[in-house]
Amino acid sequence: MDIIPFIQFTLNTRYILRWVTGGIIFFIPVANFLSLGYLSKSSRLLTIGSIGLPTWERRGEIWMEGVKILFVFILYEAIPFFLFSFGFFLVALHSVTAFFGHIIINVAYIALLIFSFFLPFAFATFAEQMDLRKALEFEKIAKGIKEVFIPYLGGYAGTGLVLFIFYKTVLRIPFLGFFIWIVLTYYVLLLATYYFTQLYIKTSLSTEKMSGEAIQESNEG
Repeated sequence: MDIIPFIQFTLNTRYILRWVTGGIIFFIPVANFLSLGYLSKSSRLLTIGSIGLPTWERRGEIWMEGVKILFVFILYEAIPFFLFSFGFFLVALHSVTAFFGHIIINVAYIALLIFSFFLPFAFATFAEQMDLRKALEFEKIAKGIKEVFIPYLGGYAGTGLVLFIFYKTVLRIPFLGFFIWIVLTYYVLLLATYYFTQLYIKTSLSTEKMSGEAIQESNEG
């Protein structure tokens, strides 16, 4: 799984405007559902072996797909968000409860890292099958991650590291730094979509893999 050719591909003048468009609207409330939906559509095309990035046609469908993706994110992060809210409430409530509030906030950070770890494959599952229930089958998602754990962990850590570096450096560029950071952040998410989709199709989670194995078994029979 070599990501370099995909990077070269996305920098082709024919496709570069497509992901730049997604980056520009990524931080615009409501409109950013288009950006999320575009990543999901890209993952689905990659799952079936398509080359190229999707167009922005059928924007209504892409937008609605983005809404569903956000719903998946919210469900996975519900526990960390609750812990954050409760922790901040205790901190603001009284000096006595603030001690426990800080503990809960620290636990919330840990929970955020743990639950976020499952999101790439939850995202890929939804993108392929377009079924929210499948994306929330936690045990199956965890099983799929275990099948490719080392490259999955590497991709997760690498994505986080690159985003952190951009956050600490690009934002300091005068005037245009914020807008460059937004577009680069979205581009990193696009590359992560490619990386994790390629991992996903190697696991038992992918219906494409299961279909291919079924066809092979029937041919052998």
